[in-house]
Amino acid sequence: MIPGSSLAYGSATPLIEALIEFEQELEANRHSLGYDLGLMMEHGRAPRYMATPPDVIPFAHAGVDGIHYGFLTDFGLEKDLSQAPIVCVSPVDWTGVWVVARHLQDFLSVVYTENSSLQRYYANGKDYTGHTGQRTPQTADERTLYVRECFRERFGVQPIQDMSAYIDRLRTERKQNEAAPTLNGLGVRRFSTAKHHSLDKSLLLSVAEPFHWEQQGEAVRELFRSGSREARLAFVRDAQTRHLFTHSALRAFVAGQLKSMDLPDAAAYLEESYYTVIPDTMES
Repeated sequence: MIPGSSLAYGSATPLIEALIEFEQELEANRHSLGYDLGLMMEHGRAPRYMATPPDVIPFAHAGVDGIHYGFLTDFGLEKDLSQAPIVCVSPVDWTGVWVVARHLQDFLSVVYTENSSLQRYYANGKDYTGHTGQRTPQTADERTLYVRECFRERFGVQPIQDMSAYIDRLRTERKQNEAAPTLNGLGVRRFSTAKHHSLDKSLLLSVAEPFHWEQQGEAVRELFRSGSREARLAFVRDAQTRHLFTHSALRAFVAGQLKSMDLPDAAAYLEESYYTVIPDTMES
């Protein structure tokens, strides 16, 4: 373990620490994981943004526009972080968050193969192919080629042969396991292993600005009293996408409900993502 390390990524901690050590070795030799591969590791507790979902644990960033990468725990469903999906969180993008790799080892393959695919949302493989086909081809210099080869050898990286097909599989697999759709496309994963269709949209609470707790708070309370677990978590995702958690009364209520759903970490992360928000005066 890195001396003084306070990293807590469960089963993924050894690989995260190995990446940090690799990054430090490169810098000691005047190379850069960030410059050459677009990946900058967090060396301690990572900062959270208003766009960071409460079930995401950040571990690295891109060094631009607040874009960061994290483990998606799916509100406690994914216990083994080494196998948890990896998402990109982009505070300046309306989509906000999307899956970029099946798990951490796959993420390294994506970084090696096509790191630009990490910073832009692609709805499907065709979207990716169309966008990359318009780019002017660039030849990597010797410095970058050296770092890439060291990265591949150190971590046993297997290049992704068809990034377009990989993106299609990510989107398809996510949809197949979806219990409730959400505005950002991430969805809520089903809690039961039994196959069933997504929840009827009429059972989901729509969200929109302007939001007024005095008028809309009862509908939110009713959802958390009688709605399904999936419907409640879909609201959490959608409320974040629509920036409703800048309203402190709603944020405090939902954090309390997450705790009652045995999701104390998600509750704490929700509050932490909004610690810089100026308290509003509209609560009642």
